[in-house]
Amino acid sequence: MSGRSIAEEIVIFARQQKITRILVGKPGSSRWESILLRNPVDQLVRLSGEIDVYVTAGEQGEQREAAHNIRPKEIQLSDYGTGLLFLILATVLCFLMYPYFQLSNLIMVYLLGVMLTATSCGRGPAILVSLLSVLSFDFFFVPPRFTLTVEDAQYIVTFIVMFLVALVISHLAARMRQQTEVARLHERQAAAMHGISRQLVSTRGIEEILKVAVQYVSEIFDCRVVAMLPDEKGKLNVAVGDPSSVLQKDILKEISVAQSAYDTGQMTGWGTESFSTTEILCVPLHAANSRLGILALKPGDPERFLLPEQLQLLESLAKQVALALEVERLTASGIPH
Repeated sequence: MSGRSIAEEIVIFARQQKITRILVGKPGSSRWESILLRNPVDQLVRLSGEIDVYVTAGEQGEQREAAHNIRPKEIQLSDYGTGLLFLILATVLCFLMYPYFQLSNLIMVYLLGVMLTATSCGRGPAILVSLLSVLSFDFFFVPPRFTLTVEDAQYIVTFIVMFLVALVISHLAARMRQQTEVARLHERQAAAMHGISRQLVSTRGIEEILKVAVQYVSEIFDCRVVAMLPDEKGKLNVAVGDPSSVLQKDILKEISVAQSAYDTGQMTGWGTESFSTTEILCVPLHAANSRLGILALKPGDPERFLLPEQLQLLESLAKQVALALEVERLTASGIPH
């Protein structure tokens, strides 16, 4: 689920599903954090109405790393450069407006630059531009000009308010950008699931099914993919795809990564607990109790590969392919399904 408020989304979902009891963990935040930040559990209790909410402290469990350590997107230096460009353009425009407009109008120009930076480049560059906008406005336009000193104390309040407003704008614009990306991803997921389901229904033959899988996965996740199937002894061999495009560096190690994914039935390789330093991700294809093969993915750009929201889509696609392979196997063996 996605939405503006954790508590609101949980309550809406609970009422839609006619859930009458909710069990939540007690927050581990400090007293100051509870005062300064909105607590989702308190909100949940307040909004729950007729739904019973049970809050438990639980027991201290063993600390474990996540099964999939998704590497976050890094903000590119070019984003900061773009933000500085917006700042320069805003300053130039303010110089042109200065003889004809009040200083309050110039503030609006700088805020516009912050908003454009937030929507185009992200929160980090927007915060930097927010700070530089205040300094630029003070240095270039507030009397005495071309110094950072301030004659009128009221401008200090102006600077503080301007900076806070810029931060709020950057935060809202960054959230809007994130929600837009999530909406696009959901649309892409739905189209991908529909497309591959339609293709698999009309496709016959194990090799043809794997070709469909390799094509869809490589396009959706912008990566190179090979499909591997086991022989009679359970040893994996490449069935579809170009192995030289995926297995490039330490081939023996990468094959062992694929074999481990097949043997354990768990994702192995890039971003997982097993062989996390390997730049390939091996996704098992299993249906019911049958192990059918694996898909080996090599990202074109490891730093931007597999967002957290995409992991569920990858697992769903793998299940779709595995189910189609299982049906084909049962059909070939003459077993009714």
